Amino acid sequence: MKHFTFSKLRLGFLLLPFLAFLLHSCETETVDSTLDQQIAELGLSGLPSVAHPLTNPSNSAKIALGRMLFWDPIISGHKDVACATCHHPDFGYSDGLDLPIGVNGSGLGPSRTENTGGLQLSEPIGRVPRNSPSVLNTAYNGMTAAGNYAPESAPMFWDSRMLSLESQCQGPPGSRSEMRGDGCPEGIVFDTIIARLAANSQYAAAFNVAFPGGDAVTRINYSKAIAAFERTIVTNNSAYDRYLRGDQNALSDQQKKGLLLFFGKAECNNCHSGPMLSDFNFHAMGVPDNPKHPEGTDRGKDNLYKFRTPTLRNLGVTGPYLHNGMLSTIREVVEFMNDGVSQNGYVLSGMMDPDMKPLGLTSEEMDDIVAFLESLTDTNFDRTVPGGVPSGLPVGGNIH
Repeated sequence: MKHFTFSKLRLGFLLLPFLAFLLHSCETETVDSTLDQQIAELGLSGLPSVAHPLTNPSNSAKIALGRMLFWDPIISGHKDVACATCHHPDFGYSDGLDLPIGVNGSGLGPSRTENTGGLQLSEPIGRVPRNSPSVLNTAYNGMTAAGNYAPESAPMFWDSRMLSLESQCQGPPGSRSEMRGDGCPEGIVFDTIIARLAANSQYAAAFNVAFPGGDAVTRINYSKAIAAFERTIVTNNSAYDRYLRGDQNALSDQQKKGLLLFFGKAECNNCHSGPMLSDFNFHAMGVPDNPKHPEGTDRGKDNLYKFRTPTLRNLGVTGPYLHNGMLSTIREVVEFMNDGVSQNGYVLSGMMDPDMKPLGLTSEEMDDIVAFLESLTDTNFDRTVPGGVPSGLPVGGNIH
């Protein structure tokens, strides 16, 4: 009888860890189920397929031509800068700098230095005034919370001063600091570019294939080709996207908690809404001025220190952050938003966006939000660097 009782006791002790494991598993499953149910009630959705303007349907010839133009410094005044100089795949199609270095710079990404390119200019060239936005997913700019958007009117730049990728790619070649330098007067920038392209037999042939019938090498076709290429640089397979498609293990419990905070207590979705996590509106947040800004301060849209809400997709590969790159890490951005006070002497409390207010998040809650924001990055995007460009110039400009 004593032996039987001892055996039962020993069996009980052996079962205790197993029972504890079962209880923990059940508790974890309950927590997971609760988080998933709360997230499902938010009705979140991922990115749709890419839409193209009716005036610029996509085809492989346009995309191939656009890729060549994107990487070829032939379109800059001194032939030393390409689109890819400041929008490089190694840095999420941005440049890893707070403020970009365009004309007469040398080196790639954070290692790039200004006025070291050996050009003889009328005067030194300062930094480009605003952080280089990533090209990733700009195909979806302007998307509403319901997932609707029109590529013909997609807002571009930090102040949305140009609409559509076709318009956007016509801006930088005219900027002295970005691409033009002293290579030609601003008024004849595109006359110069088009003349160069038309005189190049490889480009002339490529334009004729992409735009058959009539005069193919034109400013309009130039912009259509680059835009067609840029609409292929999209990401829709982040952990967040996989979760929305039904993979409930794609996000960790911490990321799920961060998601609920993002759409709940922190109220981040007041401005970061919809599949692109941006309302594409303008807000004054009191970001401190970057001392490298050529004018000392950036007054933003309508001189109100307002800047367009950036998408939060691919934050993991597109820092530093905000319109002037003054915050280096995702955690710094979350802390800045949690403080909710102006750090810019020109932005008084009455100018601040109503949503910029102290949030009262704990350190643990901020960690959770950072974890969620990190889940928005998809590193599986086109990183192709051409082996050469039709002009024979260094691929990507003076970056080597």
